Parts: sequence; structure tokens; C-alpha cells
Amino acid sequence: MRLVRKLFIILIISTISLLKADAITSYFYSDALGYDMYYEIVLPPSYESNPDSTYPSIYFLHGFGLDYSWYGSVVSVFEDMMASGEIRESILIKPDGFVTPYLGSMYTNSDYNGQFEDYIVQDLISHIDGSYNTIDHSSYRAIMGHSMGGYGAVKLSIKFPELFQVAASHSGPIAIENVIPDLLPVLLAETGILGYQPWNGTVSLLMYSVSAAFSPDVDDWPYYVDLPVDYYGNVIDEVWDLWLGHDALTLAQENLANIQSIHFYMDCGDEDDFLFYNHSTSFSEFLNEENIYHVYETYPGGHFTQVLNGDRFPYSLAFIENAFYIQDLFSGLGDIDGSGSVTMADFILLLQIVLQFEQSTEIQETAGDFDFTGTIDIFDLLLLADQL
Repeated sequence: MRLVRKLFIILIISTISLLKADAITSYFYSDALGYDMYYEIVLPPSYESNPDSTYPSIYFLHGFGLDYSWYGSVVSVFEDMMASGEIRESILIKPDGFVTPYLGSMYTNSDYNGQFEDYIVQDLISHIDGSYNTIDHSSYRAIMGHSMGGYGAVKLSIKFPELFQVAASHSGPIAIENVIPDLLPVLLAETGILGYQPWNGTVSLLMYSVSAAFSPDVDDWPYYVDLPVDYYGNVIDEVWDLWLGHDALTLAQENLANIQSIHFYMDCGDEDDFLFYNHSTSFSEFLNEENIYHVYETYPGGHFTQVLNGDRFPYSLAFIENAFYIQDLFSGLGDIDGSGSVTMADFILLLQIVLQFEQSTEIQETAGDFDFTGTIDIFDLLLLADQL
């Protein structure tokens, strides 16, 4: 009952925030899913007046039980931060990840729900980049989300670093190893005389929703899923292995090369209703062990309110802006001749500049200053040689 009241309050908060949102609703046909998918998009203020400009793109994935029209607060914060200059002009995209009957896709390919991963990474990005003036490069494409969307953001960045180099998770279940010990007592408490039913309670529905994504069974009437535990609370190993195959932490551990260059941001309330702070903590500990830079913050609160009211979005959006800025600093490094790529010709030109056979321009001094000392010298030449 406490959770029902909380969800009612959240509905009111989100409805109010939607009234303030300034987003365009559009749709396109997804080949992966076989039907039209809707999304909201926010274009920067100068978009119409500067048709030749291109902009970074930020994808926001919504949470379980909701759809693309929610989270009006992220639109408001995004617009306010652009107006104040805290973040650069960018394009915000809020795709739909809602699916019936279990109310969430986990942004995962599933024989039951449909191919929601392919819809995002193949259809949606291609549609957005083909329809709007985006910078079609992973370093200027970020993905973020809340809850189920936080999981989707982290998972998709790990699997597709060629698409996303920045990922932000607000209260995401990104370490599935914690699901059974944290939520099994609640699942058992919700269980009625008929055993596990999807409508017994919020956690029961969540378990069915994740099962529909991770362990669907289209021949198992009437629910068409395999749950990872039996009615006594014992783990069913073959099903649990399927879940771990979709686990963001497991994917990160198995794909270390993929995550070396990704900028990760995570946060979670210390009183999260689903105990997802354990997930962010486990993921952060792994990144620390591997010496991978990231930001992880906890804050007083639960799973919903500080995200749906927008209080956490300035932190993640500022983190994304910082990642874009870092890319600005490094994007031109080594391209001494301005050809758009770094080749041996750049090394020869930089050598001539170091030996004072050539007079350098201001642009060349910036492109050749690998150690950011303000001057070009033999150390910069060695760093360029290492890059080549």
C-alpha cells in the first residue's frame, strides 16, 4: 500500500512536469519490431537558424511501467542548462521502451517482447542521425536513463562502444547478482495461494517483466516466461544463467576492452525501494578494481522522487557535458596538417616544427601539444609517435 501511494504521488509530479516540457513528439517505423515507435525530441534553440550546424545527441531511456512521454523534468532541466550555458546545445531524444503485458522491455531482444535492443541501436539511431543534424560519432552520442532505462544505458554502452562513449544510470539494476538476495523475500511475501502471479505486487510484476526480456518461453502458457526461482525460493540455475547473460556487470567483466574508453556516471538513493543501490555499488567497485574512471554518487532518498522531479539530472547532464568537453580537447590532437586524420605526414610535419624547419600556426600548436604544456617539443613528438 505504501508503494501504491508513492506511485500515485509520482504520477502527480510527473504530470505537472509534463505540462512544462517543450518536446516534439514524432514516430518512425522500426524494422526490428515491425511497427511504428514514438519518441520525444528536444532540439536546441539555434537549430532552425543554423541549418548547417551539427549537435551532440543524448538518448534518455525511461523506466519500467512508464513510456516515452514521462520524465518531463529531464526536458526542463536539459533546456534550462542549455539556456544558462552549463551544457552546450545538444539534441535530447526520449524513445519508447514500453511493452505489454509486463510493462517493460529492458531494452533487450526477446522472443516474447520483440527486438528492443535492435530497435534502439539499429533503427532509432539511424533514424535520428538521418533525420536531424546530429554529430554522427560515438564521442558525441550519450545514453542515460532511470531504473530500467539506467540498466539499458549501461548495457548498451558496454555492448556498443562504437555507438556510445558516455553512459549515465539513475537507480539502475546494473548488477543482477543482487536481485535474488535483495528482492526474493519481497517476492515470497507477495505470493498468494496460487503461487507467483504477475499481478501479486510490484516486485512480482517486475520479476515477470525481466523474465519476459531475459528468459522468455513462448511455449509456456499462460505467462510465456521462465522465472529464475521456484515456488520455494530456490534458484533455477539454467534460467539464472540466462539472466546473468544480460547482466550489465557480467557484460562489463567479459568485455574489458569495450569499457576502457566509456565515461560512466551512476547514482542511486540510499533508501532505494528496490535496493538498487547495491547494484551501483557493485558496479562501481568493479570499475575501481579495473582502474576505470567513473562517478558514483549516493543521495538521501528512494527510487523515484529525486529523479522524476529532476533533482538528479543536473549531475548526469553536467557529467555528459564534461565528457563532450574532454573529446573537444583530444579530437584534434595529432592532426597537424588538418587533413582530418592522423598519419605519418603529421609526424613529419611536427618533426619539422620541432626542428624549427617549419613555422607553426596556432592551430598546429594546439594539435601538436600532446602534453598540454603550451609549447611543442620533443616530448610531443614522442607522444605522436606512440599514437601512430
